[in-house]
Amino acid sequence: MIYKPKIFFTSNVFSASEIGSNEKVSENYRNTIKDLWYQLDQISKLKFFNGRFPTEEQLKKDVEIFNPDILGCHLSHLISSKILKNSEIFAISTSTAGYNHIQRTEEDNILITHTPSVLHETVADYTIAVIMANLRNLIDLHNYVWNEQWTTDNKWDLDQSLSSVFTDKTLGIVGLGEIGKELVKRLYPWGVKILYHDIKQINEIEKKFPLIEFKGDIKDIFRESDIISLHIPLNKYTENLVNRNLLKLMKRGALLINTARGGVLDLEALLDMLENKEIQINIAFDVFPIEPIESKTLKRLKNIKKRQPDIRMILIPHNASADANTRAKMNILFLEDIIKIIRSSSLEDLKEIHIIPEHKKQLTEKKWRIFNYWRKK
Repeated sequence: MIYKPKIFFTSNVFSASEIGSNEKVSENYRNTIKDLWYQLDQISKLKFFNGRFPTEEQLKKDVEIFNPDILGCHLSHLISSKILKNSEIFAISTSTAGYNHIQRTEEDNILITHTPSVLHETVADYTIAVIMANLRNLIDLHNYVWNEQWTTDNKWDLDQSLSSVFTDKTLGIVGLGEIGKELVKRLYPWGVKILYHDIKQINEIEKKFPLIEFKGDIKDIFRESDIISLHIPLNKYTENLVNRNLLKLMKRGALLINTARGGVLDLEALLDMLENKEIQINIAFDVFPIEPIESKTLKRLKNIKKRQPDIRMILIPHNASADANTRAKMNILFLEDIIKIIRSSSLEDLKEIHIIPEHKKQLTEKKWRIFNYWRKK
């Protein structure tokens, strides 16, 4: 290899000295990350943003000065088309399954890779934990003890703090991708009634789990389910998909879970409906349209809870995939793909790389920027 491509990472978190040295990560994954960094250092010129969360202007400035060929990022780094348009970047790798934080240029000729098929197990686990915590009202009960409300006047009684079990409920899954399927796999043996909605019926999963039921109309999910769990990507078709018209169909006391992306839910409509008592539902959100959650949004949620204490809320700071080894595996996949991109010399070499689905379909049709890199080698 004659030409060494320049790689710019939008955070130091990806490095061998950060996640690659985190003691919560298993030793074999730490060693793999360190080995991948050694390989990367041999075949490229590396530069990091010195910190975790650069602004768009900081990124733009660093890209202009360093002029990288490949950009590495994750969800908290907005990669705007303004940054990309006049750059030499031919590939972007994101250490996330979703990639809506990357704005595409008009030509859309920059290859994008992501890290699918890694976090479905941990997010499914997390979703189940959130469901159980909400059904059994664990957050409020914890606060009851924590705030010293459990006194000698409030002893154990037969009808105190009543809740319900999972197996009495109907679960509606919106989006039967990797995470949705993992939920079915884990919950089916429990005897939970499971409904699902997707863009098409998935016969292979129904053969394996014959009692699950497909709903072609998403409204049926919202009408019939006691628990609704969202597992869809954020794109122009799904933005604010869960709107006022769907929310008003939910049963009183039903639970809405979002561990997908904040933008798939019209949060403003939800807040209005809760404030005006048009609906009375429980919520468990790991994601929000603007992150961190805006103070005005949190204030409204607190006021709703104060006025309607029976509404159960679990609000979590985008943490569903935060199992240490899962995050390490995402980083490994991310680094492996960058190395494969650097070593590639034809479209055939890209077929084993985790290119986003839209680009995979267009792989032989577009004049990609990476062609210029191959001519330099």
